[in-house]
Amino acid sequence: MAKCDQINSKNLEMNSHCAVCGVSAISKCAACTLVVYCSKKHQKAHWQQHKNECVSYELQIDSIIGRHLIAKRTINPSDIIIQEDPLVIGPKFPTSEPICIKCLQNLKRSNSTVESLCEKCLWPICGTGCVSSINPNIHEDECKVLVKGAERIAKNNDYMYDALTPLKCLLLQFTDKNKWNRLMELKSHMEYRGPESEIYEEINSVYNYLRNNYLSGEEFEASSDLIHKICGILDVNSLDVQVAGLELTGLYLTVSKLEHNCLPNTSISFDKYGRIYVYAARKIVKGEHINTMYTNALWGTRERRAHLLSTKYFKCKCKRCSDPTELGTHLSTIVCNVKNFCKGNLTPIDPLDDSTKWECDRCPTTVSSDNIDAILIELNHIVDKALQNPSINSLENALSKLKMRVHSNHYLCFNVKHTLIQLYGHSMGYKHSMLTDDLLKRKTELCRDMFFVLNIIDPLYTRLNIYTSVILYELHLALLESAARISENKAESKGMCDEAKVLLSKALDILKNEPEGSPGFKLLQAYKSSSITF
Repeated sequence: MAKCDQINSKNLEMNSHCAVCGVSAISKCAACTLVVYCSKKHQKAHWQQHKNECVSYELQIDSIIGRHLIAKRTINPSDIIIQEDPLVIGPKFPTSEPICIKCLQNLKRSNSTVESLCEKCLWPICGTGCVSSINPNIHEDECKVLVKGAERIAKNNDYMYDALTPLKCLLLQFTDKNKWNRLMELKSHMEYRGPESEIYEEINSVYNYLRNNYLSGEEFEASSDLIHKICGILDVNSLDVQVAGLELTGLYLTVSKLEHNCLPNTSISFDKYGRIYVYAARKIVKGEHINTMYTNALWGTRERRAHLLSTKYFKCKCKRCSDPTELGTHLSTIVCNVKNFCKGNLTPIDPLDDSTKWECDRCPTTVSSDNIDAILIELNHIVDKALQNPSINSLENALSKLKMRVHSNHYLCFNVKHTLIQLYGHSMGYKHSMLTDDLLKRKTELCRDMFFVLNIIDPLYTRLNIYTSVILYELHLALLESAARISENKAESKGMCDEAKVLLSKALDILKNEPEGSPGFKLLQAYKSSSITF
C-alpha cells in the first residue's frame, strides 16, 4: 500500500469512532467533518475541547483587502465552512414594498387585502393569526417603539418600510448588548457616505422618519450619525436572504468577512429560520482565500465594478474583471461599426480603468468609455421595451437589433434569450409539438450558447443556479421533442433522449440545496415531476 493510501486509511479509521467514548459512530461534526460522535449528547460534551480546532478557516488582516478568511486546511467540495445565525434579520433593506410586520411576507404578493393591523403599533399585517416562520417573536421589540406613533402613522398611512431593519439594529443596544457591540464592529465606510454623497439624503429621510415619529425622548433617542452608521453597516455587510418565500436582509458576523470574487469558491444557502450555510463549491486548499460574490454574475465587468464601488466601496481586480473578453465569453463586447462593415470586437484596453478606451480587434478604431456608456443606455431601452410585454416576435426583433451593436453573448442579449427560450415551447401557438424544425433548432442553439457561457462565468453554479437550471430544463424538453420526430432513427433518437436525461439530472442537482419555500425549491419540485417520464 502506498504511503498516502496508508495515511488516508488511518484517517478513516480514526474518524469512525466517537471522539468521546470510542464506540463505532458515523455522525460527523457538520462544520469540519473531522470527528464523529455516537450521539448529540457526546457531541455537546466534546464541544469545549473541539471548538478551537473545528473551524476550517482563520481570520487574517491585509492592508489592501482588510479582514478576510483563509483556509487553514484543505476543504473538500460540499463541506460546510460556516454555519451562522443572523445578528439581525428583517425586511429587505432598502425597500418601499409593503410587508407584514409580524411574518415579513410581502403584502402585495401574498394576496392579502391589508385590512388587518397589529393591535398595538397599528402597522399592516397579513391577518390576526400571522406568525413569523423565522422567529415568532420577531416583532416584539420593535412593536414597543412603534406603538409610540401608532395612531398618527395609521391615520396618515405613513408607513416607511425602509426604516424597519435599521430600527431592529438600533434596538440591539437595549435588548442585547453583546450583539450590539458586535454590530458596531462591522465596517460602515462612513468616509464615503458624507453629506456630499448620493446616499446621504436617502438615509437622512430614514433618520427623520424615525426621529419625528418614534425616537424623540430619552428612552429611544438616537443621533443622525448613529442612524447613518447603522445604514452604512447594512449596505456594506448585509446579504439578501430568501427563505420560506420571504425576501429579507440579514447580517452575519463571520460571513461578512468573506471577500468578494467574481468567480467565488463557495456557495450559500439558508434554512427556514434564516441560518446561513456556506459550502465549499470546489476543493479549497490550505492558505487559499475563501470568497463569495457580492454583485450580479450576469452583469458585464463595467456594471459589476461600478456596483461594487458604489455599494461596497472597492474596485474588483479578479481574474474575470481583469480580462477584456471576460474569459473569452464576450459578455461585455461591443460590435465595431466603423463605416458599417468592420464588425470586429470592441473590448476595453484596460478593464480595470473605468475611463479606458475600447479597441477593435480588426481595425485601428478606438472608442471612448463615455461612448460605450451611451451605446449601452440606448440598447437598455430596447431590452426594457421588449421585456415589458414579451412575445416571441418582439424578443426576436430586439435580439436582431442588439446583435448589430453588441456580441451575441453580450449580457443584454442574455436577458432576452433567457425569456425567449421559455416562450418557445410554452406560449400559445408555439408549443413544442407545434414548433417547426427550424424553430426547435433555434431554441436548442440558444440554450446551448447560453449554457456554454454560464459554464465559464459560473462554473460551480454558485450564483446562477436557478438561471442555469431553467436553461438545462428547456434544452432537455427541446431534445425530447427532437428525438420524438426522428424516432425511426433509433440510434440518434436514443442519443438525444440520453442527453435530455443527463441535462434534467444536472438541473435537479443544481437546485438540490435550495431552501424550502424559495423560488428554486418550487422549481425543483416542478422539475422532479418531469423525471418520472424517464
